[in-house]
Order: sequence, then C-alpha cells, then structure tokens
Amino acid sequence: MSEDRTAETNGSRSFEQRVFARFEAIDHRFEGIASRIEKLEMKQYDTKPIWEQTLAALAETNRVMASGFEALRAEIATTNARMDVGFDQIRIDFDFAWRGIERKIDVLNHNILDLRAEQRYVDSRLT
Repeated sequence: MSEDRTAETNGSRSFEQRVFARFEAIDHRFEGIASRIEKLEMKQYDTKPIWEQTLAALAETNRVMASGFEALRAEIATTNARMDVGFDQIRIDFDFAWRGIERKIDVLNHNILDLRAEQRYVDSRLT
C-alpha cells in the first residue's frame, strides 16, 4: 500500500515541474500585488490635483487674510492716532478747566477773607 502512494506522488510530476509551478504561482501573486500597487498609485495621481488645488486655495486664503489683517492694522493705527489727538485736546481742556476752578477758589477765598476781616472790624466796634 505504501508503495502505491509513493508511486502516485512521485510519478505525477517531476521535481522540476513542481518547482516551476511554484515559481509560476509566486510570479502570479507578484503580478497581483503589482497591479494593486499600480491602482493605488493611480488613485494617488488622481487625488494629487485635488491636493494641489486645496493647497493653492489655502495659500490664497492666507494671502487674503494677511492683506485683511494689514488693512485692519492700518485702521487701528489711524484710530489710535485720532484718539491720541482727542486725548491731548481733552487734557488741554481739563487743564484749562482746573486753572479756572483754581482762580474761582482763589477769588472765593479772598472774598471770605475780606468778609471775615469786615466781620472782625464790626465785632470790635460793637464791643
């Protein structure tokens, strides 16, 4: 029985034919892998223009935003300059108003001092 089985296995194909068959199977598998890689590369090439368009759109958006920020910076600088002028005018007006108040307080003090002097004179005459 064992002789029959050995005879069937060895007699069906020679060693070289089995090795070549194995090489062909491996070669077939490599071709499948190569075709898969090729399909993946084609997908990469298909999406490459999309990425390039996206990067270009992002660059354009960055440029527009940068110019917008520059305009905003210029507007802020203009507003700051106008505010500085306005604050300077407020300081001048405030200083003038304080000087006016100081003069009025000085006049009021002088009047009170004169009034007290007159009151002392009247008090001294009454006594």
